[in-house]
Amino acid sequence: MKNPLLQDKAHNWFQDKRFHNGALQVLFFLILVYFISAGYANVIASLTKRGLLPSFHFLSLTAGFDIGEQLIHFGNSSSNARAILVGFLNTISISFLAIFFATILGLIIALCRLSSNWLLKKLALAYIEIIRNIPLLMLLLIWYRAFFLRLPGISKAIIAGHRISADGVRSATFIFSNRGMAIAWPRPTETFPTYKLFLYVFAVVAVILGIYLYLKGKKTGRKQMFIFLPICLFFGLSLLTILLFPTSPLKLDYPKIEKFNTVGGLSISAEWFSLFSGLVLYTSAFIAEAFRAGIQGVPRGQVEAARALGFSHMKTLRLVVIPQAKIVVIPPLTSIFLGVAKNTSLGVAIGFPDLFSIAGTIINQTGRSLEMILIVMVIYLTLSILTSLFMNWYNSRVQLKER
Repeated sequence: MKNPLLQDKAHNWFQDKRFHNGALQVLFFLILVYFISAGYANVIASLTKRGLLPSFHFLSLTAGFDIGEQLIHFGNSSSNARAILVGFLNTISISFLAIFFATILGLIIALCRLSSNWLLKKLALAYIEIIRNIPLLMLLLIWYRAFFLRLPGISKAIIAGHRISADGVRSATFIFSNRGMAIAWPRPTETFPTYKLFLYVFAVVAVILGIYLYLKGKKTGRKQMFIFLPICLFFGLSLLTILLFPTSPLKLDYPKIEKFNTVGGLSISAEWFSLFSGLVLYTSAFIAEAFRAGIQGVPRGQVEAARALGFSHMKTLRLVVIPQAKIVVIPPLTSIFLGVAKNTSLGVAIGFPDLFSIAGTIINQTGRSLEMILIVMVIYLTLSILTSLFMNWYNSRVQLKER
């Protein structure tokens, strides 16, 4: 004879919603694994028929093409892996600079948007609404083709700080043309290796001072100087050491105009400047709205209390409004920042060699489309995860500090 208690327990087990949810999730996971495995087997079979069995050996092969924008040395005899690294560094550098300058510009526009000046407020509103409603690709194409390519050619370039050296070579401090921009830039001399040792020592001293000030600030509650003072100390000692050297460790390299381009100095191509300026303008409009929402989310009583204590307008913003607005601003800023690195892929439309553009070139050279797409996906995914982790960490610190 069956035990009625066991029958009731089994009956309740099959009616439990947690069991139903768990069973559905397991079923969905098995279906997902089936489709992924079936798709993978189909791809492998198709590539095998064409003699393209998936392999990453092509990364060690010679690239056979040149890259105009490069932060590290690259030639057409370099490997495909180094080409991917060049594209990755190009994407990282322009993303970081675009985020930094777009955040500053967005904050300024948000403050103008909330200003009591009618003209300033309307101009900021017009900027936000126009930029946000223009596709980024169209903005980049307009900025590149209608502005940079319409600048004077290299023979009629805009020149500032024209100079003639002792040997009769003509150069300038600033050269601007449809090829881009070239400016005077410091280059190391024969005494730079010795000077670099001093820089390492100054950096260690600055870090030790920063740690000391941070620990002291945790006890006293005054933490705002633990970054500012070490940075000032580092740059102050670095500049003072340059004056003490008999021969300067750094020497300005002035750009010179040749037949088709500039030589020397720091050259910034029209493609880089177009992508950078387009990203800054486009991203700053969204950041401005995020800042505006955060600032307006601060209770008005907080501002009135600060004014009653005699705080100036700027001091009220710096010490009262912006610290509280960060709680609201950081989550949408995370989503905006995540989009910047992915938006750099649109630079392929104006000829900027970012990660996506170089990946396309490697695909055309080797035919390894599946492998390259997987590599690009992993890189963009890693960038997004690292950005999200950093912003979430910073958000948790801000939330904890406000509590």
